[in-house]
Amino acid sequence: MSLLDNYRNATKKKDSILCVGLDPAVIRNSEEFRSYDFAPQNHIKGFRNGDVISEVYTAEEEIGNEILEFCINVIEQTSDYACAIKPNSQYILFAMNPAQLKKLNEKAHNEGLISILDHKLSDIGSTNSSAFYWISNLGFDAVTFSPFAGNIEEATKEAHRYNLGLISLALMSNPESSWIQKEARFNGIPLHQEIARLARLSGTDGLVVGATDNVTESDIRNIRKIAGDDMLFLCPGIGAQGGDAERVIKSAGDNLLINVGRSIIYDKDPGERARVFQGLFNGFRE
Repeated sequence: MSLLDNYRNATKKKDSILCVGLDPAVIRNSEEFRSYDFAPQNHIKGFRNGDVISEVYTAEEEIGNEILEFCINVIEQTSDYACAIKPNSQYILFAMNPAQLKKLNEKAHNEGLISILDHKLSDIGSTNSSAFYWISNLGFDAVTFSPFAGNIEEATKEAHRYNLGLISLALMSNPESSWIQKEARFNGIPLHQEIARLARLSGTDGLVVGATDNVTESDIRNIRKIAGDDMLFLCPGIGAQGGDAERVIKSAGDNLLINVGRSIIYDKDPGERARVFQGLFNGFRE
C-alpha cells in the first residue's frame, strides 16, 4: 500500500489532516526554547520543573527511555485528533536506540497513525539506500528527503524498494530557504517548481511545502499544479512559527498533512490543543 493510500485511510478514520510534530527538547538550550511558553510542571506524568524533559532525567543511560515516555504520552493524548506523527531525527536519533524507536512506531501504528521521520536525507545513492533500509526496519512509514544531491528519481525508487514513502523538500517554512528554493532559477523557473516537476515524474510520494509567509498562495497553487492532485503535501510552520493554515488549505486542495509541533507537545493539555487544531483545519476544508 502506498503512502498516499495509508494517508487517505488514516485521515478518513480520524477525520483529521493534523500531523503532530515530535520535537522533544531535553533542556532549554537556545534562545528559542528559553523564550517559549513551556507547559506547566507535572502536566505529563514523570516530567517536572517546567522543562519538556526534566534535567533530572538526562543521565546518558536513561534519557532515551525518557524521550520515549514523553513521545508516547503525547501520542496517547493526541491520537484521537491526528492522523500522523512526525518525529524529528535531530531530537530522537542521537538519544534513542533501535528498540526504543521501534516501540515509538509500534505505539503510533497501534493508535492508527502514520509515522514520518523528519530526517531530510541527502546523500549519494548507496548511502541513501542504507538509510532507507534502517528507517524502514525501525518501523517508519515515510522519510523526508532533501533533493539537492540531484538524485530524487533514484532515491524514490530505493525508498519504495523498502516500502518507505519519500517526501521531498520543495519550499520550506523557514524564510532562510528562499534564496535557493525560491529565488534560484533552473531554466528560468524557480528551483522549487523544478523539484515539484521531478518529484511528479519520479513517482515521489510527497512534497514539503511551508505554511509561513515566505510561501505565498501563488507558490502553493503553482506547486500543486505542477506536482498533481495525488501528491501529498506536508505543510509545516503552523503554531509556533506563525503560519497561516487557512491560506494553505484553501490554496493546496486535497491530500494535505498540516504539521503542528511545539504548540501541541509543550501545551499543558496536548490532547485538547490537538482537538482545537483538528477542528480548525476541518473548518477550513468545508
